[in-house]
Amino acid sequence: MAILADPVQTAYDRATTGRALALPTIPDELRALEADDLIGAAERTLEAIDARDLCIADENFSELEATGARFANCFLSCCDFTGSLFTDTVFENCDFANTYFDQAGFKRCTFKNCKLTGASFMEAALEHVSMEDCTLAYGAFNRCRWWALQAQRCDFSGADMAEMDLHYITLDDGRFIGTSFFRTPLLGLDFTTCQLEGVTLSDTMAEIYGTKMNLYQAAALARRLGVIVAE
Repeated sequence: MAILADPVQTAYDRATTGRALALPTIPDELRALEADDLIGAAERTLEAIDARDLCIADENFSELEATGARFANCFLSCCDFTGSLFTDTVFENCDFANTYFDQAGFKRCTFKNCKLTGASFMEAALEHVSMEDCTLAYGAFNRCRWWALQAQRCDFSGADMAEMDLHYITLDDGRFIGTSFFRTPLLGLDFTTCQLEGVTLSDTMAEIYGTKMNLYQAAALARRLGVIVAE
């Protein structure tokens, strides 16, 4: 007798097959960038720059473009990067707390040990992006598009991740406590190594179709459906 394929497993497998992460390409020689150069850069593209130890707050950098760039140990809190475009860019040990990246674009970028608490990425597009040891708690990602994104040891607790478009996402040891996934399809996401507690979903909980969870995570969600889970 033929065994019918599990449609949920089939959908999960299709959603997770064949998309490798492309890393940024950084030139061997970079030009040092000073704070004044960054503030006056809105009208030109920053290429092959090395921004280090900058301390700027409440500045408007909207529609800034940077390619082949490195930002290290920078404090750029409460700034506005709305509509900016970053290509082949590395961010290391930077503080972007409460900064706006709405409608911004990130392509082949990495974030390592960055603070993005309360940052806003509404309607932004992140393609081939890696995040490692980053804090993104209470961030706004509404209608954000992620394509080939990897997040390792990142904290998304309290973040608003409603109505997002997610494809080829890899999660490892992340925190999603009190996170809102309202109307965000999570097909193909594996939360088994993550903390997943008190998340917000729609009444039908359709968001979690084709999602991989461990037994305890699945049991917690089952209780919300009125299922009595035997201990």
